[in-house]
Amino acid sequence: MSKRALITGANGFAGRALCAWLEERGWDVAATVYPPVDGALTCDVRDEASIAAALKAAGKITHIFHLAAIAFVPDATKAPLNTMDVNLQGTIRLCQMMELICPEARLVHIGSADAYGPPEYLPMDEAHPLRPQNAYAVSKAAADQYLDHHGKTSGLNIVRVRPFNHSGPGQSTSYVLPSLAQQVARAASGIAEPVIHVGNLEATRDFLHVHDVVRAYERIARDGHPGDVFNVCSGTAHSIQSVLDAFLSFAGVKIAVEQDPDRMRPSEVPAVLGSHKKLTECTGWEPEIPFETLLRKIYDHHAAQLQQEAAR
Repeated sequence: MSKRALITGANGFAGRALCAWLEERGWDVAATVYPPVDGALTCDVRDEASIAAALKAAGKITHIFHLAAIAFVPDATKAPLNTMDVNLQGTIRLCQMMELICPEARLVHIGSADAYGPPEYLPMDEAHPLRPQNAYAVSKAAADQYLDHHGKTSGLNIVRVRPFNHSGPGQSTSYVLPSLAQQVARAASGIAEPVIHVGNLEATRDFLHVHDVVRAYERIARDGHPGDVFNVCSGTAHSIQSVLDAFLSFAGVKIAVEQDPDRMRPSEVPAVLGSHKKLTECTGWEPEIPFETLLRKIYDHHAAQLQQEAAR
C-alpha cells in the first residue's frame, strides 16, 4: 500500500529533514507550514478550521507526523499560554479533526525527552517518570500523556516519540551546537573577536544527527504499534565542553572562552542520557552517524557560509 504523509511543522529544522527523507523513500508527502508561505499548505494548530482544511487538502493520508510546536525553550518560557495553545491544545485539536476526517490514519506525535526532567536513573528508558522542569517540557509532557489516554479511549492509532537532542547543518544558531560552531568559525576567520560566550559547559547531553532522527521517525511510523512510545537517542552522552573542544580543534586557533549568564538556564538538567533499546528491538533502528561526524558537518557548514559571505 502506498504511504501518504501529512507533516505539520514541515518548515522547521527536523520537519525539512523528514520531508526530504520520506520523499527519498518513496512516500507521498503533504507538507504544512506556519506562518503562511505562498504556495505552501498552511496549518495553524491553534485553529480547528485551519487543521481541518489541511487534512482535507492532503487527501487520503495514511500517516500524520506532528512536529508543529513552540520548540525553543526560552521562547516557551516567555509565552507559556501560547506554548500550551500550540503544543498541548494544538495536539488535542488535531486529534479531534482526525476523528472527523481521517480516523484511519496513524498519528506519530513528536514529543520531547525534555519531558523526563531530572533523571532518576541513567540511561532513561520510556518507563522513566515525566517530571518536566520548564514550560516547553510541561507542554510536551502534557500532550504525551493526553495522547496516551486518548489512544486508549478513542481508538485512534497513535504512536508517541520522545527525541533527545538532535542537530545538524542548517539548525538555528539559537541551539547550542550551531551556536558554538558559528562563534568559533567567526572568531577563527577574523570576522569576530577571538572570544566566544558559553553557558554551562559541564552539562552532558545525548546528541544525534537529525538524519538519524528522521530515519527513526519513519521506522516508528512503519513498524510501531498503536499506543507505543519510543525514545530516539544515541545512548551516549557528551559534555558541552567536549563539543567546544572539538570545534576549537577544527578551527586550529586560540580563542578565549567566557561564560555568559544569559546562556545559563535556571532549571537546567545537568545530565541527560537515553536508551534506544526499545526502538532498536521493535524496528531494528540504530544510530549511524558518529558524534564526531555530526560536529564536523556543523562546523564545516558555518565555515563555508562565512567563506561565501566573504566572497560576495
